[in-house]
Amino acid sequence: MTNKTYFIPNIHCMHCVMHIKNRLNEIEGVESVEGNPQTREIEVEFSSPATEEAILQALAEINYPAEV
Repeated sequence: MTNKTYFIPNIHCMHCVMHIKNRLNEIEGVESVEGNPQTREIEVEFSSPATEEAILQALAEINYPAEV
């Protein structure tokens, strides 16, 4: 199991966090997604077959690119 925290400057509210959670939860292997609009961070817990590359790509597709 991998646990990663991503800084996403486009997060402004809990609606943004929910949009991100809904999209990332579609990826097989993503176990949990938690977000904080104040810090503009999300924490993703995942295992195979999910990859960090797939998570970053999904974030970019919905206009919430992570700063790596």
